[in-house]
Amino acid sequence: PPNKERHMFFKLASNGSKRIDLVERAFPSVPWIFVFRDPVQTLTSHLVPKDDSRGGKGGGGRKVCLKTRKRPQEDLVRLVRAYRGGDVDGLSSEEFCAAYLATLCESALKRFRNSSGNGKAVEYDNLVTKLIQDIIPIHFGIKVDENARQRILNVSTVYSKSKNGDKDWLEDSSTKDARSTLEIRAASEKFLLHSYLELKKFT
Repeated sequence: PPNKERHMFFKLASNGSKRIDLVERAFPSVPWIFVFRDPVQTLTSHLVPKDDSRGGKGGGGRKVCLKTRKRPQEDLVRLVRAYRGGDVDGLSSEEFCAAYLATLCESALKRFRNSSGNGKAVEYDNLVTKLIQDIIPIHFGIKVDENARQRILNVSTVYSKSKNGDKDWLEDSSTKDARSTLEIRAASEKFLLHSYLELKKFT
């Protein structure tokens, strides 16, 4: 049938970055991307509650990046020793979160350095434009006609983590910069800046 879908896209949770090798073995010829963002903005997104237009504060509950604090994974322990020369026990919440996020970036970097070239790093800024003009038509090799372009634009207005699809997505990079703290900026520079600059080499 002419309207039958022929392509499927999988979006993995952030910790799936540590299993890119499995995905590559399962789908050796399939291209993939790793989306990364300015370290300060990323860390602020994880740690600083944001105003929720539907009432109250968003971002509550247990922080994903701090869930393993009592039992940190070995790659995080190794990263902290390499970057800080100490152990994880003395880390602040900001530092632990930054170190955890750095392990995700380092896992992706390892695949970029050792894979067959199917991967591409994509910086978060102007993401929709990059998808339409580069990622989908060139990296994925899928034609983007006017209908597809409009569908992408329509979907991009919806907040991806909204359970009911009833929350609009708004560009918030400048807001996150403004809401960041001195502790967040210091932790970002200590643990995330290196991988951020390395990922830029694979864009």
